[in-house]
Amino acid sequence: MKPLLITLCLAALVFPIAALPRIAYPAMSALVPGSAELVLGKHTRGAVMLGADLISVLAWSSYKQDVSDYTDRYKRYANIYAGTGPDTPDWQYQHMQSYLSSDDFNDYQEMRARNYYLIYTYDPQGYDEYLARNLYTEDEAWHWQSPDHQKEFKTLRRERQKSAQYQTLALGALLLNRAISTVDALFLSRKPKSKPSAMHIGVNQDNIMMLQYTLEF
Repeated sequence: MKPLLITLCLAALVFPIAALPRIAYPAMSALVPGSAELVLGKHTRGAVMLGADLISVLAWSSYKQDVSDYTDRYKRYANIYAGTGPDTPDWQYQHMQSYLSSDDFNDYQEMRARNYYLIYTYDPQGYDEYLARNLYTEDEAWHWQSPDHQKEFKTLRRERQKSAQYQTLALGALLLNRAISTVDALFLSRKPKSKPSAMHIGVNQDNIMMLQYTLEF
């Protein structure tokens, strides 16, 4: 659909087209920024908006691929160097950035639960329920081979997050460009204000009524 609209807009630069309803121009710009400007004769402005849209689309697509690549990379890395499974949830990867092993994580959770449920409130049942909800089981266990491997894992996760942020910015640029082009097309497609009639009646120096006509070039 989008390549077809771009082709039609470029063709409008060469072949004259019939006048479109006013609502059609903002709709064109909402789909393809700059298209209405090209049709309405604002070629430079339309080309800039169309080029900006193309760059934003390419950037969004590129960062989307980066997000997918980095996600696959850190998951494979964790599988090789920490022993995670293929169905590891994202919140576990978050824990793996902060703890060298699931045992370290479990020890910390047990300490927190003991301080709260057994010392401050003395709730043995709450203590057991908390541990059942928050500790990793033997099947979910993981252990980094070294702190350096964990550090590399963090780097991959950060790169993935940066790519996701850039992808969001590219999407914002796409939406902003469409909003600007849509508003611009709305103003460009307005009917020009009617000019005063070139023909009017006046009185000359001899008080003789005359019909005057003004021709502008």
